Amino acid sequence: MDVLKVRLGPVLPYWPAGLVLHCSLQGDVVTEARAEVLGAEEEAGDEADARARSLDNLVSVLALAGWEDAAAQARRLREVALGAGDGPVDLRGLERLQRRVRRSRLLRWSLRGLGPLTEEEVRHQGLPADSAGDTYDRLVRMVDRAATASRLGDRPAAFAGHLGTLVVGLDLAAARLVLASLDLHELRAHHAQHEAAHG
Repeated sequence: MDVLKVRLGPVLPYWPAGLVLHCSLQGDVVTEARAEVLGAEEEAGDEADARARSLDNLVSVLALAGWEDAAAQARRLREVALGAGDGPVDLRGLERLQRRVRRSRLLRWSLRGLGPLTEEEVRHQGLPADSAGDTYDRLVRMVDRAATASRLGDRPAAFAGHLGTLVVGLDLAAARLVLASLDLHELRAHHAQHEAAHG
């Protein structure tokens, strides 16, 4: 089968900002990938910004998983969070979304077992500590963070150099879901950035 070379990012819907993934595809399966970071790191914002950015990532996963209704709900909550400033946010709406995500059997079925990472792999790849587990585990933690507005400063910038290894062997749709589930607010280049990941 012919190998197709494609570049994903940096401008792509529901894609981590600044990330470029240089991929080799056989069919729609990623056989090789190399990550690159474009642009400067962003600084952590205030609590409202933290909540909005958590909701941004939540929108990405829900939309890529095909649950547009819940993604639209998260978008509305994001706009409320951005407009709230120091005022009250829609905590009831956040709690409703949290319950919807946790109760969805279809979401659990479709994301369970996708892109699993052990705690050791997370440390080795320079990802935030709460990236362990599979895509469903990360989604649940993501919606919990949106509900509690954990500050962005509590989540270190992730190294991009190993991100390519996470998607080798996956089809493009699954690869995008895995990357979105990592909730990457900031990316840094890594000394291994120019090493290719081989399947």
